[in-house]
Amino acid sequence: MNEVRNRKMDSSSNNFKAGMARFESAMGESMVKFKLMPSRAKACVFISAVLSLFFYLYLASWLFQSDSDSAHESLLDTSKCPACFGHTACGLFYYDQIKMNGMSKFRILDKINPKNVHFAELAHNQANVVVKKMATDTEFSKLDDKICRDAMRPEGCDVARVIPLTDQAIPFSKKPLTPKALKDTGAFMFSCPSYRLLDTMWTHFQEYKKKNQIFLSDKMQVLYMAMVNPEPLMLQTFPKSEGWPFPHYHGACGRVIVEDFAGDALSNFYNSDFSVRADLAYQLMEIADVLTSKLNFALYMTDVSYENFAVDHSGKVTVIDLEHIVVVDKISVRARAPAEWDQPHEAIFDECGGKNCLSFSNDELCNRDTSDHNYYAICRSLLSKHANEPGMPDGLLHDMPAIAADQWDLEYLLNECANPSHPSGRFKVKPKLMQALKALRKDPRDHRPAVLKGRMRKSDGR
Repeated sequence: MNEVRNRKMDSSSNNFKAGMARFESAMGESMVKFKLMPSRAKACVFISAVLSLFFYLYLASWLFQSDSDSAHESLLDTSKCPACFGHTACGLFYYDQIKMNGMSKFRILDKINPKNVHFAELAHNQANVVVKKMATDTEFSKLDDKICRDAMRPEGCDVARVIPLTDQAIPFSKKPLTPKALKDTGAFMFSCPSYRLLDTMWTHFQEYKKKNQIFLSDKMQVLYMAMVNPEPLMLQTFPKSEGWPFPHYHGACGRVIVEDFAGDALSNFYNSDFSVRADLAYQLMEIADVLTSKLNFALYMTDVSYENFAVDHSGKVTVIDLEHIVVVDKISVRARAPAEWDQPHEAIFDECGGKNCLSFSNDELCNRDTSDHNYYAICRSLLSKHANEPGMPDGLLHDMPAIAADQWDLEYLLNECANPSHPSGRFKVKPKLMQALKALRKDPRDHRPAVLKGRMRKSDGR
């Protein structure tokens, strides 16, 4: 053994010596060539080497800057405030309480992250969070240019200084924001303007410059969020702590917000066991129920796809894209009492050429006390055979077992929910559909470890 080991060591030593000899020879030849060069050529080579060194050092410092103030500012854009989302989460960034994960650590890679979504964890409790910019860099640039034009300034102006000078903002320098002004931003959240909705928003608003006082900068931030993406306002106005099926909002800093990581996209469960998919479908119908009738607000989903829902490690479903939710104040509808306000609105099925789509009318949703739109959206775009996301035909409940089709008549119930054959069909079929899904879903007790289940059988006398 010693002889074999000695031979290996001798061989490695010889290889190393040979390699060093080749390196020294190559360096010697390079030095000879360099000495024979004209003086100008030597100067060019030297300058090129120095510039290359500085370039690669700069590139490395930019690539690996994840905790420096300049790296934070390149992500956060706090200098643009109040043309931003707020400031309550800035301490998380500047006191290193946000630890970016994976490729999100490197700011240079932001250029190839068009959705501007980053994954991170909180340092104090290792909770997973999502850092969102809520728009693409191109969309931010276009809106900044629009703000400059509205303030009669050249493109590329200081939006932080001029946003109060825009035609849209000037009326509110000394007056409160109005529901109509927020509707004019085009935000889905304010499609059905209501003072009660506005009051609820201010009650839950976390980004006040000074608590219980509404400054001009606060109004500018709300206007700006409505123009870019109302999701930060939705997360604050309808918080998870009050039972809404949305992620917890940790706060904003500049042009990013921080919210809980809600899990993997629903699309990842398309091929799961049927009982698991039935459980997810049941939760989706529960979400439709909550959004339709909670606290005299109706929140109607107008963009429903697998990527807009997430499933956490415990199997809980959460809505993670709130940009295209229309909010209806039911108390306002009852007070205004428009024509047929008390007649339930029924969404009209659209074949959409065999693709996923959702047709809806803002006027119909805004002027009715209730609507079956959310049930239609979930059944049409996710659960039934009419759902047709690319690569995921026949919906989440595809290939249902015989017991689902025969004993619970599930296929019929799903079709009636998506495209009812009778008036008020969705309202009538919804409780039956939820009963079937509840019976077919995975029993939560099946998640217990086998040893624990055995102990419980013994304690039950089985």
